[in-house]
Amino acid sequence: MASKTFMSFLWPLPLPRLTSIHLLQRRISTQPCLRKEAAVTSSEITTPPPPPPLVTQPSPQPKPQPSINLPPLLYHVHRTASQKLPIYHLAKRGGNLHQTRVRKIQGDVERLRDEIRIALGLKEEHVVINRLTGNIIVKGWYKDDIRRFLEDRHF
Repeated sequence: MASKTFMSFLWPLPLPRLTSIHLLQRRISTQPCLRKEAAVTSSEITTPPPPPPLVTQPSPQPKPQPSINLPPLLYHVHRTASQKLPIYHLAKRGGNLHQTRVRKIQGDVERLRDEIRIALGLKEEHVVINRLTGNIIVKGWYKDDIRRFLEDRHF
């Protein structure tokens, strides 16, 4: 009659968890080297000769760039975690209602809505603001046009 634990030391062990490996690596990298280094005497250490002194000439001052006085934008569109603009196509009512949504807006949402409406040449009722979420909703699919508009303003 054989028992279940017969020669259990021959069974393979499971692999260690990644956290255990990371902790071990961290301990090894922070501990000083445990092996003994051969003692080095001062006669064995040679110092290289000092480098010759460098003659430096004053660098020419960069020409000042002409500053363009642009008014600061009163709104900002933050990018997503994947560094893309937060512009999304939506299909509602069984796919018959096409919308474009602009999210992650901070600042003057009304000003951004008006500028998008003027840039795309749309009517006022086609570009609305969802006051609860602060999103701009455009009637129709205008993702590429809005993306170009925002990229022109360096968002």
